[in-house]
Amino acid sequence: MKVGKFIVNDKLWESLRACQKDSVRTALSYLQKPLEENVRSCLISLPTGAGKSGVISVISHKAKQKRTLVLCHRRAVCNQLYTEISGKFFSDRAQGEDIDLKSVFNNIDDIQANGIYISTFQKLQTLTSEQLQELKRKIDLIIIDEGHAEPSPVWSKLVRGIDAHKIVITATPYRNDLFQFDISSNSSFIYTFEKALEDDVLKEPIFETIVKDNLKIKIREFLDTNPNTKCIVKCNKFSDVEVYYEQLNDEFNVLAIHEKYSGDPRDNVKSTVPANLKNSEYEVIIHQRKLDEGVDIPQAKLLILTYPVSSGRELVQTIGRVVRIYGDIEPKVLELEHNTNEKMWKNYRCFDTSLNSDTAVKKFIASLDASNLIELYLEAFPDVSYYGNRFLSKFDLNTFSAESSLNIPTASVCFLNTIDGFSSEFLSDMLYWRCNNSGELAKQFITRFGIHIIVSIAFNRSKFLKDQFFFEPSLEITLFKKLSNNVLAIFDSRGRRFNKEEDLNIGSAVTQDKLFKILSLGEKAATKEASSRSINTTNKRPESYAVKGPNLDQIVDPQANASYRLSTARLDTFDKLDKKSGSYYVGVDSGRISDQKDSSFSLEELNDWLEIMDKVLSNDITINNTLINSFAKPIEVDIALNVESVIFDLSEYSSPITILIDDKLYEIENDFLYKSYDDGFLLVDGVEKSRIKVELSVNEPYLNLKINEPILYSLDDALYPDRDITDFLFEHLHKVLLDRGVGYAKEKFYQISLPVAKAFDFANSNLANTLIGLPELLRQGLNEKGILNGVYQVVEQEFSNDSVFYLLDKLKSNSFPDPTRAQLGPFDAYIPNADIVINTDMGTEPADFILSSKNKLVYVHVKCGSSAAPQSSAGGLAEVGSQAIKNIEMLISGDELLKPGNWGRLSTAWPTVGAKQLMNERIRLFNGQRFEAKTVQQREVKLKEVWDEIARRRKSTAVRKEIWIVSANSFSVEHFSNQLMLGSAANSETLQAFQLITSWVTTAHLNDIDLKIFVSN
Repeated sequence: MKVGKFIVNDKLWESLRACQKDSVRTALSYLQKPLEENVRSCLISLPTGAGKSGVISVISHKAKQKRTLVLCHRRAVCNQLYTEISGKFFSDRAQGEDIDLKSVFNNIDDIQANGIYISTFQKLQTLTSEQLQELKRKIDLIIIDEGHAEPSPVWSKLVRGIDAHKIVITATPYRNDLFQFDISSNSSFIYTFEKALEDDVLKEPIFETIVKDNLKIKIREFLDTNPNTKCIVKCNKFSDVEVYYEQLNDEFNVLAIHEKYSGDPRDNVKSTVPANLKNSEYEVIIHQRKLDEGVDIPQAKLLILTYPVSSGRELVQTIGRVVRIYGDIEPKVLELEHNTNEKMWKNYRCFDTSLNSDTAVKKFIASLDASNLIELYLEAFPDVSYYGNRFLSKFDLNTFSAESSLNIPTASVCFLNTIDGFSSEFLSDMLYWRCNNSGELAKQFITRFGIHIIVSIAFNRSKFLKDQFFFEPSLEITLFKKLSNNVLAIFDSRGRRFNKEEDLNIGSAVTQDKLFKILSLGEKAATKEASSRSINTTNKRPESYAVKGPNLDQIVDPQANASYRLSTARLDTFDKLDKKSGSYYVGVDSGRISDQKDSSFSLEELNDWLEIMDKVLSNDITINNTLINSFAKPIEVDIALNVESVIFDLSEYSSPITILIDDKLYEIENDFLYKSYDDGFLLVDGVEKSRIKVELSVNEPYLNLKINEPILYSLDDALYPDRDITDFLFEHLHKVLLDRGVGYAKEKFYQISLPVAKAFDFANSNLANTLIGLPELLRQGLNEKGILNGVYQVVEQEFSNDSVFYLLDKLKSNSFPDPTRAQLGPFDAYIPNADIVINTDMGTEPADFILSSKNKLVYVHVKCGSSAAPQSSAGGLAEVGSQAIKNIEMLISGDELLKPGNWGRLSTAWPTVGAKQLMNERIRLFNGQRFEAKTVQQREVKLKEVWDEIARRRKSTAVRKEIWIVSANSFSVEHFSNQLMLGSAANSETLQAFQLITSWVTTAHLNDIDLKIFVSN
């Protein structure tokens, strides 16, 4: 039989169905065309069961091309095709005929010989770039089986520049699945399900919705009515497979298939699909996505759908198992409790029917060219439109002038290091090609500023529609400029990251130290927001945290921050007049700087901004910022370290990630994945082939994941996994914990370094605002309350001059018309215009003194030692500090009825009733005036009035809260500062004091309380 210029065996040709003949004719006609620029891909669409395996077999052997590569998405389909193409199809259809067949190979490890090579996309992904180039040079024809599956990322690398014909064969010619295949409308054949019904090639399934309790009855009824048929039960998850196995096993000859049955001793449970299943004795076959594609069971005429299938494509493939001709038996689909699948099938049938004419087919295939769709869309616009308050002309990509018309709403630019071989022209070409490969209409520009621009118009499927097809157009901009010091500045409207793209010769993001040089653009700066990620264990603290505030630099916790690396920050800069001069967002991991003060940049203005950033990143200035410097910094690489555990962060995804290992599907949770390390770790518990090892290296990225067995993944549970998981896991590698307390994150090694591990500059730290030296707190004979020979000294209703209480009590001098600094004492500078001074000492006290002004409320705790030359021992502060911290509730409680435990004492004389010397009034100042009661009742009324005002100020957010620890003759701020400059060589007692003080500061700040510790100089 002559088919065009090809000779096909007569008996073989006559055995083919009409649709198979048309398919072969179309393909062979396409293969006669010389490889020129306008020769694109050939599409053959046959419904499942219409005989596409036979079509592939005939085409691959009759093609005059020397080497043909047949690609599948699953190893099981690949093996079945190998059997058919190797001769089974020809011996079945043309038994006894002598048909010349080419050599057929089941692998592509060696492609030197002429013949037909059958492999999977997964195998392609394991090839080196050299092997892939060799494949491209040798292959003359590529046949894609099951072209409905999303093309693998390696597809673009394979087809770019390959000199080969391409034939795509699919059962579901969906538009979004075929964009990347570059289909030609002049070399394609679509055989619809509707036509297959007319030609008695397939049968229309009958849908029925039943209740689960009637399942056994319905299956038995069908199998008894239709002898020698089989039933397929499709499940959503393994637990469902188990449930239906238990329900049906006693009543039917059941086979259950799932990868988790590996090693199960039962005869009727399998981890993989058995060979020759169609001739087995099994009546009911229960599975989860094991029989959807490539498994030939013509006796299967009853399909049980136990759940709403997630995609129309998967549903069509599933139903394809039961619609093949098998006698006169009508296929049946039973749905449990719902009819969702029937509705989805009807949508498919509407789509299928729409392709029933040659005109409709040509229109459909033409629509696969997205850029053509976009051009038609733009052409429909009027030349001029009135919008807002002015006339705007129609956008035309061909006449668009980037320099005069482009507007960038926000300067949000990533600054990346380039590596040897980087070329701006090559990068522009690659990004342009990526746009076209995605079905976008794109154009390149190069400006006089040296900025390269790729403008593209993309059609994105609306995420709001489930069953309808609607494109949402968007104009996308990518621009970049090569700066000095091999730094690349790149803006992308889609927010894509380009760091570490070795194919583009782009390296890592510029370092944190460089990014924060933007602070040099102001006289001073304030950090408003910051987020961080942990670098070591997190059993009792979060993996990450984010904080916001008017100025985070004032509340830095260097001890806590040392266990985290800075991830993002938002900072404001100010000029000499304290006017905001800039506002910037910094993404440390991505190398991003966003200008959040200015907006709407013309291209020239953006270039000016980039020039400023270039100067900033290139200067030699060192930025000292309290907050930024408090976080962990990278350390030198040490490849001798041992890995202890690996943590991945998949929490950004809304559902688990489907992975494929050795033809078995698994799920990994969309959460933090904690994996202990022992000669590697298992991505899936109990699955040895999921073992992944970590290798350290002296070269970036310093750490690599090594996977021996191919592991593929999919982020859409409707799509079969076909992407290598290595890069995905590395991208979501939260951290690796190594010995010696080292953590690896974002291509850097970190080690906790406490603030005092090295020289600690106390004078320029936030602690300098907490620990305050006063010369008045170091004096021979000074004591806490003025005790002499065991008696509290009260002189004319005043505290003893030799007491710390006396220094605090001097604040009552605010009652004078114009008090001097000497009269007010050393503490006035820290609470100006105090109008309340009350002595609350003795008993279960809230403090020794409570001081307040209109905008500040202070609880004071006092201690006095006896050292004439105090140092900086923790013991000098511990007792009074613990007393202060344990009384925090009395300073922040909103309970107006809350009163101190020594409330009864406060209306009596100080120190205690019956003391040798008494001070009648504890209320030293109220409303800026002295108070002296004439009666006990008057004192009690005044005390209630004072306490009510304290309670009101305690509740008020406008009144700042402070705790004062006053420690005289027991702690020297000078000694403390000098010792901390020695780092870890400082006195142990000083280091203990540092830890004690920072813990109190943290506790106070968590309750929005300021802490001041007054000690001697």
